[in-house]
Amino acid sequence: MNSTTISISDLRKNVAKSIDNVVKKGEPLFIIQRSKPRAVLADAGYFNALEEAVLDLSDSKEAEKAKTEKTTELSAYIKSRWGSNAKI
Repeated sequence: MNSTTISISDLRKNVAKSIDNVVKKGEPLFIIQRSKPRAVLADAGYFNALEEAVLDLSDSKEAEKAKTEKTTELSAYIKSRWGSNAKI
């Protein structure tokens, strides 16, 4: 994916045009302040997809971690939690 940059001063002059370009091209726009990237302007759909991807990755890491955790039979858990008279 190509990415383009714009200075904060240029962005102030061309906010609407910059937003239109981001939406039309589907590419993020890096906003530069004092020669350093300070923020990113992205299409809402792109941002939502990126956020979902991050959540999916986090979920998959948690699932892999859970595979190595000690497990307990449900009946044993119920008995330990509510006593031996608990009905299953």
